[in-house]
Amino acid sequence: MERKPIRRARDALGIVLLFLAYLVTARLGLLLDAVAGFATLVWPPSGIALAALLLFGTRLWPGVLAGALCVNLIIGASLPVALGIAVGNTLEAVAGSWLLRRIGRFDPRLERIDDVKALVLLGAVASTTISAAVGLLSLRLGGTVASAMSWPTFRAWWFGDMLGDLVVAPLLLVWISRPAPLRRRFQAPEALLLAVLLAGCSWMVFGHGTGDSGLMRLPYLIFPPLLWAAVRFAQYGAVSANFVISAVAIAATTLGYGPFVRGTLSESLLHLQIFLAVGAATALTIAAAIAERSRAVDARDEFLAIASHELRTPLTALHLHIQTELRGLRREAPLERTGAIQRLETTQRMALRLERLVDELLEVSRIIWGRLQPDREDVDLVALVRESLLRQQQELLNARCQVHLEVEGAVSGHWDRGRLDRVLDNLIGNAAKYGAGKPIELRLHGEKEHVRLEVRDHGIGIDPADQARVFERFERAVSRRQYGGFGLGLWISRKIVEAHGGTISLMSQPGAGCTFSVELPRFANPGVN
Repeated sequence: MERKPIRRARDALGIVLLFLAYLVTARLGLLLDAVAGFATLVWPPSGIALAALLLFGTRLWPGVLAGALCVNLIIGASLPVALGIAVGNTLEAVAGSWLLRRIGRFDPRLERIDDVKALVLLGAVASTTISAAVGLLSLRLGGTVASAMSWPTFRAWWFGDMLGDLVVAPLLLVWISRPAPLRRRFQAPEALLLAVLLAGCSWMVFGHGTGDSGLMRLPYLIFPPLLWAAVRFAQYGAVSANFVISAVAIAATTLGYGPFVRGTLSESLLHLQIFLAVGAATALTIAAAIAERSRAVDARDEFLAIASHELRTPLTALHLHIQTELRGLRREAPLERTGAIQRLETTQRMALRLERLVDELLEVSRIIWGRLQPDREDVDLVALVRESLLRQQQELLNARCQVHLEVEGAVSGHWDRGRLDRVLDNLIGNAAKYGAGKPIELRLHGEKEHVRLEVRDHGIGIDPADQARVFERFERAVSRRQYGGFGLGLWISRKIVEAHGGTISLMSQPGAGCTFSVELPRFANPGVN
């Protein structure tokens, strides 16, 4: 665990750096024909703030507040107006990071289409309305903006913050959170050729005055190199190409070049920002789709390798045990078979392990094909837990894990007995596997409409950055070399719990163990099987 003085020093440094980055980029953005002097269509600080709070924690919010307050005081806002705008900007960054973490299950590496959708809808569209609304209200109350300018001011504010979240935030998120890209043959020449093509297309589109015309100035010429960057260089290529194109396009439009020049600079930037937002969302989506496809192929190959290994091990051991028992039973007298019975019990446990692996694979196919329908009956969860502990008694003994069971209230309900068995086996088995040598605590708590199950171990724990993805298919927070398995148990458990209308969650810190919480409604809700 990191000591508090060190953590506080790092947080203080992060706040200072965020303050400086926010102040400098905000000052540059406000130089570009800000509507009413405060609402600009180019606002990189929104993306910087969102990325910083997502990557390093919301505790860095004072850097956003201080940066926004100072820059608005510098350009002439009164203290109440500047403070109101700063609060709005801070709430935008905090709300955006909260929405992405809590609702979007966001991964800053942007390797899934769901992550891109969450960034666009929750980060770029939803959270930015907070800053625009609070900022406009502050300007109206301060007498800075007349009623007739309310919509243009809100629109400029909203679009400026939105593009910052679509261009600057992905650039920082990807380059900071993703591992270094794998090198491949001819990568450097291809990157150079792409850069030349990107520069050439940018010049053809934005390198001419407003009086020039022709097919070469059509904006869609930018899309081929943009999509090339997304397809061939994944997230790195998409975010970098987006940033370069946006920088060139904004600079050229500001100087009066390109197809988006209109009567005023703010009007020109408005048309340009819509085009850039579409391009950024397209490139990020293409890159995420390519990443998902590559990950699916890798997962398939890895799954086949792991499955063959996991299934071969108990089959080989089972075969050897059967051969040994046959030879032994042929030699032993009828009354001297106690040892044979014990060995057959060992064989039976191996067969049961093999059966669980096969059942796990069958459950995956049911989930994928949408055939996971709970077969409900009256179930006493205490009895179910005791049965699971009895099934895993030998594993718990081998792991030297003492189990403490605590029950409060009535904990019965209308559930699928067999599938809840699988959830319990997964959670208790994981607690024994990753918390070997330490106690396991099981708590059952009955409420009026729900029953809560908690399984707590004191093992290796899970890093907060990995807690959301461990509930996904083939995802693991530990090395496959150290711990076996398909990486399907928690995903199957989540699907089973959700099929019952319930929820499963995780609380953990590295080295401090894990607490899995399952909440099940006693009876099926309307619309839930």
